[in-house]
Amino acid sequence: MKKVLLLLAVVCFIGVSNTAFAQTMPSVSGLKVPSTTDVSSSAMKSLFESPEAQAKVKEQLLANPELRDTAINYLKDNPDTAMEVAKVISKNPTAKSKVMKYILENPELTQKVMDYVKNNPELLQKAMKLIGM
Repeated sequence: MKKVLLLLAVVCFIGVSNTAFAQTMPSVSGLKVPSTTDVSSSAMKSLFESPEAQAKVKEQLLANPELRDTAINYLKDNPDTAMEVAKVISKNPTAKSKVMKYILENPELTQKVMDYVKNNPELLQKAMKLIGM
């Protein structure tokens, strides 16, 4: 009985001393660790910059109705491009593929659309999935 009591006292002493003198982990509250979405977003932006990816996204802008409509609506709502896009839409009110073809033939409008896709994480992710990246 004395051995058990002595063993129990030693175990309790070790347990109490370890918790009382345990070191705490330093705080890293000021350090910003990038999340997986930040990393994947920056990786997608890097992939998006390649000429092959840009060409495939342009193909998807013509082929995918949802991506095409999003891009056209952005250009319609953008004050810099609204007038020019409105003219094209008035000539082809039901042919959105013709409107997108005109947009892709115009370097300024194409650049605006590509910047919009690149800077919109949800749209960028969708476009990269469509082109298989």
